[in-house]
Amino acid sequence: MSDSTIFIHSGWRCSSTYVWHRFRALAGVRAYYEPWHEQLARVTARTIGAETPDNSGLRHPGGTEPYLKEFEVVLDPAGGVTGFDASFALDRFWIEPEASDLAQQAYVEGLVDAARLRGERPVLACCRTLGRAGRLKRRFGGFHVILVRDPVQQWLSFYSLRRRPRPTYFELCHYVLLSEMAGREAVAHALLGQTFEGAGSLADRLAAVRGKLKRAPASVSFQAFLAVWLASYLKALPDADLVVDVDRMARDQAYAGEVEAALEAGCGLKPDFSDCRAPAPHGVAPPIAWRKAARAVVDMMDLHQAIVGPEAPPILFRKLAPAFAAAPPATAGALGRLGETFGGLMGGAALARLKA
Repeated sequence: MSDSTIFIHSGWRCSSTYVWHRFRALAGVRAYYEPWHEQLARVTARTIGAETPDNSGLRHPGGTEPYLKEFEVVLDPAGGVTGFDASFALDRFWIEPEASDLAQQAYVEGLVDAARLRGERPVLACCRTLGRAGRLKRRFGGFHVILVRDPVQQWLSFYSLRRRPRPTYFELCHYVLLSEMAGREAVAHALLGQTFEGAGSLADRLAAVRGKLKRAPASVSFQAFLAVWLASYLKALPDADLVVDVDRMARDQAYAGEVEAALEAGCGLKPDFSDCRAPAPHGVAPPIAWRKAARAVVDMMDLHQAIVGPEAPPILFRKLAPAFAAAPPATAGALGRLGETFGGLMGGAALARLKA
């Protein structure tokens, strides 16, 4: 797979910018940053230079190098990136692998072709593709990396950025995604307290959830986030070629080396993660009874077996084990309770594997 496209899938505030930054540093690579971000519909050569990690306020690595520099070669003279539409950002986030979406397909082909015409490997790193990973793999093949972070710290990362009473952009996107999750209408209504039409532009949909939920308590924000987190990873993980626990990578240099080696074996590129460090935990305790809230979401979505059952992705159990260890099911045997409690103590124990 030495010439394949590399896709890095994650949620928001999940160290994807750091991982993208390390791929960007490699010679012969064109690493596109957030290629499904709605701002690409209006970006210009002038505005590309205006936003850098140093001035974003988001605690990102990368210094003064513009985030979107790689897109300069695919700009439309009329404005925006060629082939991109703002609706791509969240529309069809939950697309099935066999579904057709010719407009988004043509857009991705344009990015891939632009890199290959210059003799470069295309890397697409985005926090809006977990629900589309299967579709992208079916159409483009390539090597797919899934980044997973402790959900409580991930949620706290964007909750800590809110300006009361305004929720963050990240919270609003989760409200939109939950409200538009097919087959989960009852869950969305129960968690959000109302139904949203899901029609109109992305800006209109973000405004609608902001208007209704801008004063929503932390428990609503966390549970909406976790519902999307669960559904996203359960949909994406079966198509992963490599799953990376970013919490462990930040504190365990031996594991970071294993991830580097797995990437080199799987796609022929070896980014340097030796400077990966864990950020300080956000604040003190989360402003919610998060274990109880997490168990309620899992029960509401009927996902207990998907998290702790024999076919469950190990990394999801390991990330959620503290919530289940807090109140194991009454029918669980002593050995099962011990296993759940041990999993909780292990916290972010990780899975980094290549598929056979």
